[in-house]
Amino acid sequence: SDLLAEVQEKPKCCFFKFSSKIQYNKVVKAQLWIYLRPVQTPTTVFVQILRLIKPMKDGTRYTGIRSLKLDMNPGTGIWQSIDVKTVLQNWLKQPESNLGIEIKALDENGHDLAVTFPEPGEEGL
Repeated sequence: SDLLAEVQEKPKCCFFKFSSKIQYNKVVKAQLWIYLRPVQTPTTVFVQILRLIKPMKDGTRYTGIRSLKLDMNPGTGIWQSIDVKTVLQNWLKQPESNLGIEIKALDENGHDLAVTFPEPGEEGL
């Protein structure tokens, strides 16, 4: 959409197709699973899931869905689930409000550990 043109860095997008038969009042559970890359040292990771909205008068383009603070140990990466039931219900009720979500999982140095587009041998969303 035109909203993507306003984002400074071109976003990497994943699309999920839902059957038109799904009704918002029938959704009992919806989770988004995110894979976080392994870290080399004990690291605190701040995970943010933001829902994109039409820009408001003050310039706000996001509303928070969920924020987490995770302590990761060196070794393997981890899977983290995020409850997106309410967001999905709202999107099914008002499809025009679905501008997407943004996923951030930043370590203390600002490196994004969320795998949205896997490198060879990596797992992703």
